[in-house]
Amino acid sequence: MKHLLLLFGLLPAALTAQIVWTEPAFPSQDEPFTVYYDASQGNGDVEGVIPLYCHTGVITNYSATDTDWQNVIGNWGTADAEVLMTFEGGTTYSFSYGGQTLEDFHGLEADEVVDRLAFVFRNATGTLVGREADGSDIFYDMPDSPFALQVLSPTLGTCTVLQVGESQDFDILISQDASISLSLNGSEVASGEGTELQHTETFTESGQYEVTVEASNADGGTISESFNLIVLPETIVEAAPAGTKDGVNIVDDNTVILQLRAPFKEYIFAVGDHSDWQLDLDYLMKQVPGAQKWWVEISGLNPGEQYRYQYWIDDECLKVADPYSELVLDPWNDQWIPEESFPNMPDYPSEGGNEPVTVFQTNPEAFNWTDGSYARPDQTNLVVYELLIRDFTDAKTYKSVEDSLGYLKDLGITALELMPFNEFNGNNSWGYNPTFYFAPDKFYGTKQALQSLINACHEEGIAVIMDVAFNHADIPNPQLKMYWDPEYGEWGGPADNNPWFNQEAPHGLTFFFDYDHSSAATKEYVKDFMDFWVEEYHIDGWRWDFTQGMTQTNTIGGWAGQYDQFRIDLLNEYANHIWATDPDVYMILEHWCDASEEQALSGNGFMVWANVTHQYQEGAMGYSSNFAPASYWNAGFGQPHVLSYIESHDEERLMYKNLEFGNSAGSYDITNLQTALRRMELSACFNLPIPGPKMIWQFGELGYDYSINYCEDGTINDDCRVAPKPIRWDYYDDADRFRIYQVMAAVNELKRDYPSFQTTDFSLDTDGTGKRIHLYHPDMDVVIVGNFDVVDFNMVPGFPHTGTWYNFFTGESFEVTDLNASFYYLPGDYAIYTDQPLPTPQVGVGIEELEEAGANLTLYPNPSAGEITLDLELPQNSPVTLEVVDLQGRVVGRVDLGTVLRGTNTVTWNGQFDNGDVWGAGTYVLRAVLPNGVLAAPAVRH
Repeated sequence: MKHLLLLFGLLPAALTAQIVWTEPAFPSQDEPFTVYYDASQGNGDVEGVIPLYCHTGVITNYSATDTDWQNVIGNWGTADAEVLMTFEGGTTYSFSYGGQTLEDFHGLEADEVVDRLAFVFRNATGTLVGREADGSDIFYDMPDSPFALQVLSPTLGTCTVLQVGESQDFDILISQDASISLSLNGSEVASGEGTELQHTETFTESGQYEVTVEASNADGGTISESFNLIVLPETIVEAAPAGTKDGVNIVDDNTVILQLRAPFKEYIFAVGDHSDWQLDLDYLMKQVPGAQKWWVEISGLNPGEQYRYQYWIDDECLKVADPYSELVLDPWNDQWIPEESFPNMPDYPSEGGNEPVTVFQTNPEAFNWTDGSYARPDQTNLVVYELLIRDFTDAKTYKSVEDSLGYLKDLGITALELMPFNEFNGNNSWGYNPTFYFAPDKFYGTKQALQSLINACHEEGIAVIMDVAFNHADIPNPQLKMYWDPEYGEWGGPADNNPWFNQEAPHGLTFFFDYDHSSAATKEYVKDFMDFWVEEYHIDGWRWDFTQGMTQTNTIGGWAGQYDQFRIDLLNEYANHIWATDPDVYMILEHWCDASEEQALSGNGFMVWANVTHQYQEGAMGYSSNFAPASYWNAGFGQPHVLSYIESHDEERLMYKNLEFGNSAGSYDITNLQTALRRMELSACFNLPIPGPKMIWQFGELGYDYSINYCEDGTINDDCRVAPKPIRWDYYDDADRFRIYQVMAAVNELKRDYPSFQTTDFSLDTDGTGKRIHLYHPDMDVVIVGNFDVVDFNMVPGFPHTGTWYNFFTGESFEVTDLNASFYYLPGDYAIYTDQPLPTPQVGVGIEELEEAGANLTLYPNPSAGEITLDLELPQNSPVTLEVVDLQGRVVGRVDLGTVLRGTNTVTWNGQFDNGDVWGAGTYVLRAVLPNGVLAAPAVRH
């Protein structure tokens, strides 16, 4: 049976309430014809628009589906004369393909057969677009033989649903003279001779009617068309079985119950593979008492088979997927998902009406979780790694992230935060345009692949945090689609009776379409979402995007929100819901609000994002700044709930700023790559050790230096902010970049394993350019110092007591006898001092590895009276800096030796540093610092 979606023929006024028709009524692809369009029909968006343009294509035997446009003509957004339509008066326009045949106009291949014409109609700029009433593209079915039949009314492929007592017009058109009959459930109700049959039938009984049209011509040819028509019975009001929830409820291997919240609707059918995509009274949903929800039981299913379905709602047969879809198909994006990313994806059904479709199974294969002994890391010292799957690996999949877990584990992170991965609009996105909240986005892979990633993280002791945007949603979210007002505003928007969405954000600052979190429907949906992801995917928590917008109170001024008790109560309600069953779930808020509001939320257990990017950018670039906001004490929090970060998905990259805008003095220049990279180490040592949770943005540990606004053509433009960025795993093989990774891994280990880095007794002295952090704990005191200037200076570290101290990164010990003694620090110097010996981390390539590669350092005379000669043997040409380190671990001076050649070199140093100071008497370690490691030897100066 061929489904005709559009109606044809120049008909009397009573019969022309159609979108598209043709002259002649039965067109051929090899003869010219004219298409007519009634702009008042469908969505009506371009009614009255002059000039009007068509954007047109064909569905052919080359198409993958019956909605897969081929040979498209029309340049979108331009006044394209090739597709300019002729205004016929009233609301009617015509298009004659320039007097050409379809074959010539669309440039068809010799064996290409047109099954359907495809259209949308637009104004010149493309801001107004005429489509079907449900927003789908407009299709016109071509006749497939000279003897053809058209059902002009009712329109096939849409709902034909009547109430008892209503009448239905039947209008049949035949391409040749024929005997025509019309039957209902096998009984003929009308017949005639010629090329047209019209009949009106009044239905007095509810039921399901099979309509059959047959025509026979003089040559003995016979054609027929059959379709269903429904006359609704009274709505059955009945409570769903106990325990039924919204979405798919699996009763047994052969039975499910579907439930949908949809107040104010008159009727709903569950249509899909189970009903052969036909309206069927067996799947007319019952209404729950109170008229808020609908439900239906579907039985006779095959265990393990994937079933596709939609809800078809009310007279216009609005087609929507289930808001609780765990797997959703769409006709626009699925075709671009690689088979290796999502193997064996179900096909999109042609009957889906160009709208998303839900998929379910009664007994899907259960994932074998092995994380039973996993315990969530304590949030007080969490190290979170924020990651966008699209820009992390070339494969862009859950599986490829799992394959990279060794890299992340060695970095010492304790939590992986994935930018939004529930279904969003399109395939290429940051994910903050969500559409379906219970379905992982297929572009990244399958449900099992995501479960495997989370399970593997848990086996490594790494928590998984889901980034989610619940301030707003984007089309084609079905909650929007079910209650949409096309007349609202310039583009349309949520209807005023939408159970979940505001027509307009009450605070005036939002993105896409604004959720109404005062609504019981929205609250139920969010709570169901949380329960689902913890139970089904073992998610450890959420980072909630833009939570200052989750309010019905106009308390946002700019980006910062004033104190709002509604918002506090709402977020507490959500958190307390999930904490009642899983008290350790992380709740992280992006919440740019009044400090007292953040303090109140912190007191209830929330972590709050603390954006200190600007402060750390200024420090890294060599300018004065204060890191105090990275401390939860300075934020006025009683608990370590400030999750501070120096980079995030939303902020410019430190390395880019260093290289573009770094400060300089003399030969010290932060725009130099190696110097800029060392400033990343310095910055990390002043964020990660601060007590409380911290966050790293992906590849910050390798000094990622592409601007957030980097475009694929190499330019920097704000329009490219969310565009894909280069994936540079080769940075891992660069010794200077890998040093940052090693430094951060070493500090993360301290934060994770040593109570001193979780202390509540600490202080920050981080204004200006000489910065200090002090951590006090009975087990071990820690002093962190850094020179963020571009010149050298003396600074008092501020040791809390005398005695033996240790330089963590060098392993060297020294005695502190004067607490007010100053140490000399060159620009970019940093040190972590502890009063207990700790294992020395490997940063850069160690001396043993260099020596194995043929590198060696020899000093003479030793002891020296001032001048000293270095014999340097190197395996390759390399820049070398000479550092003189005293026994307290302080670098007392540096000398740039320039590039030293491969082989044996003799370099004589006169004892004067680059800053003009002179090497003083004492016992030292002289270090030849190479990009890939350090050579060292003891030296004595008389």
